[in-house]
Amino acid sequence: MFDLTSLALFLRAVEMGSLSKAAQQSHMSLSTASRRIALLEHHFRVGLLNRTSAGVEPTPAGEALARHATELLLKTDAIYSELSDYTKGSVGRVRVFANISAISQDLPDHLRAFSQRYQDIKLHISELRSTDILQALREGRADIGVVTSQSGMKGIRLAPYCADRISVVVPEDHVLQGEQIAFAALLDHDIVGLDDKAEVTRMLVKEAALLGKTIRFRVQVQSFEAMCRLIAVGQGIGVLPEGAVRLFREPMRLRFIRLTDPWAERVMSVGMREGAAPLPARKLFDYLSSMAPAVLVAPSSP
Repeated sequence: MFDLTSLALFLRAVEMGSLSKAAQQSHMSLSTASRRIALLEHHFRVGLLNRTSAGVEPTPAGEALARHATELLLKTDAIYSELSDYTKGSVGRVRVFANISAISQDLPDHLRAFSQRYQDIKLHISELRSTDILQALREGRADIGVVTSQSGMKGIRLAPYCADRISVVVPEDHVLQGEQIAFAALLDHDIVGLDDKAEVTRMLVKEAALLGKTIRFRVQVQSFEAMCRLIAVGQGIGVLPEGAVRLFREPMRLRFIRLTDPWAERVMSVGMREGAAPLPARKLFDYLSSMAPAVLVAPSSP
Protein backbone atom coordinates (compact mmCIF):
# COMPACT_ATOMS: atom_id res chain seq x y z
CA MET A 1 0.00 0.00 0.00
CA PHE A 2 1.35 3.46 -0.87
CA ASP A 3 1.64 6.25 1.72
CA LEU A 4 1.53 10.03 1.64
CA THR A 5 5.30 10.32 2.15
CA SER A 6 5.93 8.34 -1.04
CA LEU A 7 3.40 10.44 -2.97
CA ALA A 8 5.05 13.65 -1.75
CA LEU A 9 8.46 12.28 -2.77
CA PHE A 10 7.13 11.34 -6.20
CA LEU A 11 5.69 14.85 -6.72
CA ARG A 12 8.99 16.46 -5.72
CA ALA A 13 10.85 14.25 -8.18
CA VAL A 14 8.45 15.26 -10.97
CA GLU A 15 8.66 18.96 -10.10
CA MET A 16 12.46 18.99 -9.74
CA GLY A 17 13.22 16.52 -12.54
CA SER A 18 15.60 14.74 -10.19
CA LEU A 19 15.08 11.87 -7.78
CA SER A 20 18.31 12.63 -5.92
CA LYS A 21 17.28 16.25 -5.30
CA ALA A 22 13.81 15.10 -4.23
CA ALA A 23 15.37 12.63 -1.83
CA GLN A 24 17.61 15.30 -0.35
CA GLN A 25 14.69 17.68 0.10
CA SER A 26 12.68 14.87 1.70
CA HIS A 27 15.54 14.12 4.14
CA MET A 28 16.09 10.54 2.98
CA SER A 29 18.85 8.64 1.20
CA LEU A 30 18.72 8.09 -2.55
CA SER A 31 18.44 4.31 -2.04
CA THR A 32 15.42 4.81 0.25
CA ALA A 33 13.82 7.19 -2.24
CA SER A 34 14.42 4.75 -5.12
CA ARG A 35 12.80 1.94 -3.12
CA ARG A 36 9.74 4.08 -2.34
CA ILE A 37 9.27 4.90 -6.03
CA ALA A 38 9.74 1.23 -6.94
CA LEU A 39 7.05 0.27 -4.40
CA LEU A 40 4.70 2.85 -5.92
CA GLU A 41 5.29 1.40 -9.37
CA HIS A 42 4.76 -2.12 -8.02
CA HIS A 43 1.53 -1.07 -6.31
CA PHE A 44 0.08 0.55 -9.44
CA ARG A 45 1.68 -2.04 -11.75
CA VAL A 46 2.95 0.60 -14.15
CA GLY A 47 6.09 2.66 -14.65
CA LEU A 48 5.81 6.17 -13.22
CA LEU A 49 9.21 7.75 -13.95
CA ASN A 50 11.53 7.54 -16.94
CA ARG A 51 15.20 7.73 -15.92
CA THR A 52 17.31 9.82 -18.30
CA SER A 53 20.85 11.17 -18.29
CA ALA A 54 19.41 14.54 -17.24
CA GLY A 55 17.29 13.16 -14.40
CA VAL A 56 13.74 11.83 -14.34
CA GLU A 57 10.51 12.69 -16.11
CA PRO A 58 7.01 11.29 -15.59
CA THR A 59 5.52 8.67 -17.87
CA PRO A 60 1.90 9.26 -19.04
CA ALA A 61 0.82 7.19 -16.03
CA GLY A 62 3.11 9.27 -13.84
CA GLU A 63 1.48 12.48 -15.10
CA ALA A 64 -1.93 11.10 -14.17
CA LEU A 65 -0.70 10.11 -10.72
CA ALA A 66 0.84 13.56 -10.23
CA ARG A 67 -2.54 15.23 -10.81
CA HIS A 68 -4.36 12.96 -8.38
CA ALA A 69 -1.56 13.05 -5.82
CA THR A 70 -1.60 16.84 -5.79
CA GLU A 71 -5.35 16.88 -5.09
CA LEU A 72 -4.99 14.18 -2.44
CA LEU A 73 -2.21 15.99 -0.58
CA LEU A 74 -4.10 19.29 -0.67
CA LYS A 75 -7.19 17.54 0.70
CA THR A 76 -5.10 15.89 3.40
CA ASP A 77 -3.65 19.26 4.42
CA ALA A 78 -7.20 20.63 4.66
CA ILE A 79 -8.21 17.72 6.91
CA TYR A 80 -5.26 18.26 9.25
CA SER A 81 -5.92 22.01 9.26
CA GLU A 82 -9.56 21.58 10.23
CA LEU A 83 -8.92 18.95 12.86
CA SER A 84 -6.12 21.02 14.38
CA ASP A 85 -8.72 23.71 15.10
CA TYR A 86 -10.47 21.23 17.40
CA THR A 87 -7.25 20.32 19.22
CA LYS A 88 -6.83 24.04 19.98
CA GLY A 89 -10.27 24.24 21.58
CA SER A 90 -12.40 25.14 18.57
CA VAL A 91 -15.98 23.84 18.65
CA GLY A 92 -16.69 24.41 14.98
CA ARG A 93 -15.58 25.55 11.56
CA VAL A 94 -17.69 27.50 9.09
CA ARG A 95 -16.91 27.74 5.38
CA VAL A 96 -18.08 31.18 4.25
CA PHE A 97 -18.41 31.96 0.54
CA ALA A 98 -19.09 35.61 -0.37
CA ASN A 99 -19.21 37.65 -3.55
CA ILE A 100 -16.82 40.53 -4.17
CA SER A 101 -19.50 43.14 -3.52
CA ALA A 102 -20.01 41.84 0.03
CA ILE A 103 -16.28 41.53 0.69
CA SER A 104 -15.76 45.12 -0.53
CA GLN A 105 -18.35 46.46 1.90
CA ASP A 106 -19.10 45.68 5.56
CA LEU A 107 -18.83 41.88 5.57
CA PRO A 108 -15.17 41.75 6.75
CA ASP A 109 -16.02 43.95 9.76
CA HIS A 110 -19.07 41.84 10.57
CA LEU A 111 -17.06 38.62 10.36
CA ARG A 112 -14.40 40.10 12.61
CA ALA A 113 -17.02 41.05 15.19
CA PHE A 114 -18.52 37.55 15.00
CA SER A 115 -15.09 35.99 15.54
CA GLN A 116 -14.51 38.19 18.56
CA ARG A 117 -17.82 37.10 20.04
CA TYR A 118 -17.40 33.40 19.19
CA GLN A 119 -13.67 32.83 19.50
CA ASP A 120 -14.09 29.04 19.42
CA ILE A 121 -15.60 29.11 15.90
CA LYS A 122 -13.12 29.29 13.03
CA LEU A 123 -14.17 30.98 9.77
CA HIS A 124 -12.71 30.00 6.41
CA ILE A 125 -13.60 32.62 3.79
CA SER A 126 -13.61 32.27 0.00
CA GLU A 127 -14.70 34.62 -2.78
CA LEU A 128 -17.01 33.42 -5.55
CA ARG A 129 -19.74 34.83 -7.76
CA SER A 130 -23.29 34.64 -6.44
CA THR A 131 -24.49 31.88 -8.79
CA ASP A 132 -21.45 29.75 -7.92
CA ILE A 133 -22.02 30.37 -4.19
CA LEU A 134 -25.61 29.12 -4.39
CA GLN A 135 -24.39 25.99 -6.15
CA ALA A 136 -21.67 25.49 -3.51
CA LEU A 137 -24.30 25.73 -0.78
CA ARG A 138 -26.48 23.21 -2.55
CA GLU A 139 -23.58 20.77 -2.99
CA GLY A 140 -22.42 21.18 0.62
CA ARG A 141 -19.09 22.78 -0.27
CA ALA A 142 -20.07 25.94 1.63
CA ASP A 143 -21.83 26.35 4.99
CA ILE A 144 -22.77 30.03 4.64
CA GLY A 145 -23.08 32.12 1.48
CA VAL A 146 -23.44 35.87 1.01
CA VAL A 147 -25.03 36.59 -2.36
CA THR A 148 -26.74 39.35 -4.28
CA SER A 149 -30.03 37.54 -4.58
CA GLN A 150 -33.37 37.17 -2.84
CA SER A 151 -34.34 33.98 -4.63
CA GLY A 152 -32.13 30.96 -4.13
CA MET A 153 -32.13 27.36 -5.25
CA LYS A 154 -34.36 24.64 -3.84
CA GLY A 155 -33.15 23.56 -0.43
CA ILE A 156 -31.39 26.85 0.38
CA ARG A 157 -32.67 29.28 2.99
CA LEU A 158 -32.02 32.97 2.33
CA ALA A 159 -32.47 35.97 4.63
CA PRO A 160 -31.80 39.68 3.92
CA TYR A 161 -28.36 40.90 4.98
CA CYS A 162 -27.87 44.42 3.61
CA ALA A 163 -28.82 46.78 0.81
CA ASP A 164 -26.66 46.74 -2.31
CA ARG A 165 -27.72 49.80 -4.30
CA ILE A 166 -26.51 50.14 -7.88
CA SER A 167 -25.37 53.64 -8.89
CA VAL A 168 -23.71 55.33 -11.82
CA VAL A 169 -20.08 56.29 -11.21
CA VAL A 170 -18.62 59.21 -13.18
CA PRO A 171 -15.67 61.61 -12.89
CA GLU A 172 -16.48 64.76 -10.92
CA ASP A 173 -16.42 66.92 -14.08
CA HIS A 174 -18.48 64.57 -16.26
CA VAL A 175 -21.23 65.99 -18.48
CA LEU A 176 -23.89 63.89 -16.70
CA GLN A 177 -25.32 65.99 -13.87
CA GLY A 178 -27.98 65.67 -11.22
CA GLU A 179 -28.49 63.25 -8.35
CA GLN A 180 -30.63 60.70 -10.20
CA ILE A 181 -30.82 59.27 -13.69
CA ALA A 182 -32.61 56.49 -15.60
CA PHE A 183 -30.57 53.62 -16.99
CA ALA A 184 -31.87 54.29 -20.50
CA ALA A 185 -30.08 57.67 -20.47
CA LEU A 186 -26.71 55.94 -20.08
CA LEU A 187 -26.79 53.80 -23.19
CA ASP A 188 -25.34 56.47 -25.49
CA HIS A 189 -22.21 56.70 -23.31
CA ASP A 190 -19.10 54.53 -23.27
CA ILE A 191 -19.25 52.07 -20.37
CA VAL A 192 -16.45 50.68 -18.24
CA GLY A 193 -17.66 47.29 -17.03
CA LEU A 194 -16.73 44.10 -15.28
CA ASP A 195 -16.14 40.92 -17.28
CA ASP A 196 -19.06 39.02 -18.83
CA LYS A 197 -19.30 36.52 -15.96
CA ALA A 198 -20.06 39.23 -13.38
CA GLU A 199 -23.66 39.29 -12.21
CA VAL A 200 -23.92 43.07 -12.53
CA THR A 201 -22.70 42.89 -16.15
CA ARG A 202 -25.27 40.22 -17.04
CA MET A 203 -27.97 42.30 -15.39
CA LEU A 204 -27.03 45.44 -17.34
CA VAL A 205 -26.94 43.56 -20.64
CA LYS A 206 -30.39 42.11 -19.91
CA GLU A 207 -31.89 45.48 -18.97
CA ALA A 208 -30.43 47.09 -22.10
CA ALA A 209 -31.88 44.32 -24.25
CA LEU A 210 -35.32 44.92 -22.71
CA LEU A 211 -34.97 48.50 -23.94
CA GLY A 212 -34.05 47.25 -27.39
CA LYS A 213 -30.46 48.50 -27.10
CA THR A 214 -26.95 47.24 -26.45
CA ILE A 215 -24.30 48.52 -24.05
CA ARG A 216 -21.23 50.27 -25.45
CA PHE A 217 -18.57 48.55 -23.37
CA ARG A 218 -15.33 50.42 -23.99
CA VAL A 219 -13.33 48.21 -21.65
CA GLN A 220 -14.10 45.33 -19.29
CA VAL A 221 -11.97 44.43 -16.28
CA GLN A 222 -12.18 42.10 -13.27
CA SER A 223 -12.19 44.37 -10.22
CA PHE A 224 -14.06 47.37 -8.86
CA GLU A 225 -10.83 49.25 -8.25
CA ALA A 226 -9.70 48.82 -11.86
CA MET A 227 -13.09 50.07 -13.04
CA CYS A 228 -12.87 53.16 -10.84
CA ARG A 229 -9.34 53.97 -12.02
CA LEU A 230 -10.42 53.82 -15.67
CA ILE A 231 -13.53 55.88 -14.97
CA ALA A 232 -11.42 58.49 -13.17
CA VAL A 233 -9.19 58.99 -16.25
CA GLY A 234 -12.13 59.42 -18.60
CA GLN A 235 -12.39 55.99 -20.24
CA GLY A 236 -16.13 55.84 -19.67
CA ILE A 237 -18.75 55.68 -16.94
CA GLY A 238 -19.59 52.72 -14.71
CA VAL A 239 -22.63 51.13 -13.12
CA LEU A 240 -21.57 49.64 -9.79
CA PRO A 241 -22.67 48.73 -6.26
CA GLU A 242 -22.32 52.06 -4.50
CA GLY A 243 -21.11 50.63 -1.20
CA ALA A 244 -18.40 48.55 -2.85
CA VAL A 245 -16.67 51.55 -4.43
CA ARG A 246 -17.36 54.27 -1.84
CA LEU A 247 -13.75 53.95 -0.67
CA PHE A 248 -12.49 55.17 -4.07
CA ARG A 249 -14.85 58.13 -4.35
CA GLU A 250 -12.79 60.91 -2.81
CA PRO A 251 -9.21 59.86 -3.72
CA MET A 252 -10.18 59.27 -7.35
CA ARG A 253 -12.51 62.31 -7.53
CA LEU A 254 -15.58 60.35 -8.54
CA ARG A 255 -19.24 61.25 -8.30
CA PHE A 256 -22.27 58.97 -7.76
CA ILE A 257 -25.58 59.36 -9.58
CA ARG A 258 -28.34 57.11 -8.31
CA LEU A 259 -30.34 55.07 -10.81
CA THR A 260 -34.10 55.49 -10.68
CA ASP A 261 -34.81 52.02 -12.08
CA PRO A 262 -36.40 49.66 -9.50
CA TRP A 263 -33.88 46.88 -10.21
CA ALA A 264 -31.07 49.13 -8.98
CA GLU A 265 -32.31 48.69 -5.39
CA ARG A 266 -30.71 45.30 -4.85
CA VAL A 267 -30.64 43.26 -1.64
CA MET A 268 -27.73 41.15 -0.49
CA SER A 269 -28.72 37.97 1.32
CA VAL A 270 -27.11 35.42 3.60
CA GLY A 271 -27.87 31.80 2.82
CA MET A 272 -27.42 28.30 4.18
CA ARG A 273 -28.78 24.86 3.40
CA GLU A 274 -32.17 24.03 4.85
CA GLY A 275 -32.39 21.26 7.41
CA ALA A 276 -29.94 20.24 10.08
CA ALA A 277 -27.19 22.80 9.55
CA PRO A 278 -24.31 22.67 12.07
CA LEU A 279 -24.76 24.95 15.09
CA PRO A 280 -21.75 27.19 14.25
CA ALA A 281 -23.20 27.84 10.77
CA ARG A 282 -26.62 28.63 12.24
CA LYS A 283 -25.02 31.09 14.64
CA LEU A 284 -23.29 32.94 11.81
CA PHE A 285 -26.47 32.89 9.69
CA ASP A 286 -28.46 34.43 12.54
CA TYR A 287 -25.73 36.96 13.28
CA LEU A 288 -25.42 38.22 9.68
CA SER A 289 -29.18 38.29 9.11
CA SER A 290 -29.51 40.39 12.29
CA MET A 291 -27.42 43.06 10.54
CA ALA A 292 -30.19 43.70 7.99
CA PRO A 293 -31.84 47.14 8.19
CA ALA A 294 -35.45 46.99 9.35
CA VAL A 295 -36.70 48.15 5.94
CA LEU A 296 -35.33 44.98 4.34
CA VAL A 297 -36.97 42.55 6.76
CA ALA A 298 -40.28 44.35 7.39
CA PRO A 299 -43.28 42.62 5.72
CA SER A 300 -44.55 44.43 2.64
CA SER A 301 -47.83 46.28 2.77
CA PRO A 302 -50.89 44.50 1.30
